[in-house]
Amino acid sequence: MDAYLAGKDAPVGTPAHALYIWIESLHQRMDLLLAQFTADGWDHDYSIGSLRLLEEDLATLYGTDDGQDSTALYMEALAGYLGEVLLAEGGGRWVWDESAGSVGLPAVEPDPELGLETVVPILLVGQAVYEKTQNVFATVALRLRRAVVRHKAAHPGWRPERVRTPWVRFGELDEVGALWKYWPNERFHDYLTWWADGAGGGRERWDFGPASLDALEALLRERLGTVEQYDKVAGEPFWVQAAWYAAEYVVRRKDAAWQFRKSNPEAPPGTWYAADSYWTDTVFVDQRMRYGGHAEHPTQMLRAVLEGETLRAVVDRFPDPAPAVVPDGATDEPWPRALWPLVAPEHLPAPLTDEEREQLAEEHRELAADPDLKDPDWHDNPRLTAWLDARRASFADWVGQAGGSTADWDFSPASLDRLQAVVREKFATYEEMKATPEDPFLLGASWYFGEVQVVHCGARWTFAPDPEPDSFYGAPTVVEPDLEEDELDDDDEDFDPDDPDDPDAMSGHACAPADHLCGLVLRDDPEERLVDWLKGYRRSPVDDSGR
Repeated sequence: MDAYLAGKDAPVGTPAHALYIWIESLHQRMDLLLAQFTADGWDHDYSIGSLRLLEEDLATLYGTDDGQDSTALYMEALAGYLGEVLLAEGGGRWVWDESAGSVGLPAVEPDPELGLETVVPILLVGQAVYEKTQNVFATVALRLRRAVVRHKAAHPGWRPERVRTPWVRFGELDEVGALWKYWPNERFHDYLTWWADGAGGGRERWDFGPASLDALEALLRERLGTVEQYDKVAGEPFWVQAAWYAAEYVVRRKDAAWQFRKSNPEAPPGTWYAADSYWTDTVFVDQRMRYGGHAEHPTQMLRAVLEGETLRAVVDRFPDPAPAVVPDGATDEPWPRALWPLVAPEHLPAPLTDEEREQLAEEHRELAADPDLKDPDWHDNPRLTAWLDARRASFADWVGQAGGSTADWDFSPASLDRLQAVVREKFATYEEMKATPEDPFLLGASWYFGEVQVVHCGARWTFAPDPEPDSFYGAPTVVEPDLEEDELDDDDEDFDPDDPDDPDAMSGHACAPADHLCGLVLRDDPEERLVDWLKGYRRSPVDDSGR
């Protein structure tokens, strides 16, 4: 992050400040891409393989400008993702290209050792929109991978170096589905009748219509009257529900969404995701799907009324939803007008001729067929093999530390209770475990726990081929393979492969054993058992009793 902080206090409009804003906003863009713009099951793993599906969606879903901001926001998010894929392949860092677009654009500068020119991802998105070849992204990424492979061959031991972009890995994103942990929205709906009776008028009065705003404002002034009185009761259930009502009105009427932005302890003070940010570690409503949208804390909306504003004026800080109308003269324009101030169509690459399109297609076929450019196998690579071999070789020593004999440690589900007791005895605190990730006993315990899942649940080990991967799975992990088509339960008339609640449709049960053992110590729950984790597999060897 330090490499990108230089522009934090630079004058607005300068390249340094523009780059800083881009880096700060990438977390939000990746969150939008993951939660709003991609299908369930899409792998947000910054791999070349993930690019093809994104480009296919781009060609089929965004053929014209519908006048909404969402299309432009999607393309900017896609540019951010594409840039992160290129950085994962060729190292380097984000820079600001002052010569691109109208006012400069974010660009990816590969590792200088490669001697390659910078790449402006948003221009590649524009090319993909117009060309519809569905291989622009992957071809550019494979070209970069080829350059890296050749440089590695000429310089043994070399690896591309990159400046890490903060807080954009899969596990660091604010998934919308996790909001319930902080703001149980459905519960507020359940309590609405209770609250409406206490507020007066019943549910008929509190129907999220404009008149109900006036009623809520009158309720505030009659029962409280001052900001000081409101602050004393703002945390009471009745007034929390009142704040929720005002914000939920905005969600329903102004096309806003509930949001929770968790602070990052590594974020420097004064940055967007630091603990001192106004928006972190609290629930708010945000018009995140439009430029110039407004955001507000629910309690602040009520506080503003007692400071002298009308509730209607507070609500009107949120612009009304934009009509979904194609601008006159732009019916067939696939590039959204919302992006024209940054990069108008004339800034995009010139259309390819038929001959150039065929050349691009042929290059893509050649690159995709090159065995040296295939995605690395996380299930079978030298790094994983070495790790597993080391664990097997040291198993006897580990048994000596754990107590008992190899006959006691037979990789059975029943032995996990013994493992659990030994781990809790060896490590007193979570902090102690996290501070010693390479502790031989912890490594052995993690391997043993994973092997039980491999032996009895059909799981597979997975480990990034290179150290410090830009991925959620940064440690040895066991994962459940997807069901093959012929393994699905064809006799089940109600089977739905797209239903995540159907056990036959489930896939992807995964466990990072070291993290799971650390969590066991952190939670220190006497009722928690390691063996219960095995129940999540389709081929679970245990029943509800853990046997």
